[in-house]
Amino acid sequence: MNIAKARQNFIDRTARKPHGSWAKKTYNDPKAHYKSFDILLDKLQLTQDDCYLEIGCGGGVLLEKALQVVANAAAIDHSADMIATANNKLIEINPDRYDLKTGDAVKLPWDNDSFTAAASANMFFFVEQPQEVLNEISRVLQPGGRFAMVTMGKSLLGKITFGWLYSLRTYSDKEMSKMLEQAGFTKIEVKSGLSSTQVCYAEKPE
Repeated sequence: MNIAKARQNFIDRTARKPHGSWAKKTYNDPKAHYKSFDILLDKLQLTQDDCYLEIGCGGGVLLEKALQVVANAAAIDHSADMIATANNKLIEINPDRYDLKTGDAVKLPWDNDSFTAAASANMFFFVEQPQEVLNEISRVLQPGGRFAMVTMGKSLLGKITFGWLYSLRTYSDKEMSKMLEQAGFTKIEVKSGLSSTQVCYAEKPE
């Protein structure tokens, strides 16, 4: 196996498409992501009336937190191992309340106007078709639906930490705002912090 292929396998196994026993254990309790989860929940202010969607649910920790509030939820991840991990985490929750799918966010398997709130945590920097994914999220949200996302912004700190290793796709606040606007969102807020974390919030017009 050449170096480039070995590097890509490492990226896939540990982050882009986590799989294997190490990934299952790590994403069952992803402590490094908990701050991002708290940010998303604060932005969305979920209620019992919400129907929640998560893009790239990983091991299901954020999804479980959302289901403590909302009546119904759905999630998608392109790693079958992550979906299995999430299912195990939700084992004590009535399965009629959630719908987990293995698939690609570029083509979401739900109808138009299916959800009132959607979230994405620490996965957008791996997306190869960012505009198409944002378009899909907008499509499945109801008018007035809210979308919150935490990703990595375009910064020197991000580039010299994880960006070079994982070949992350990052965008300036202006670039991200433009993509959200092109997806049909309004009330757009995009802000990158000193830690290179980029927090995004937008709503689908009523």
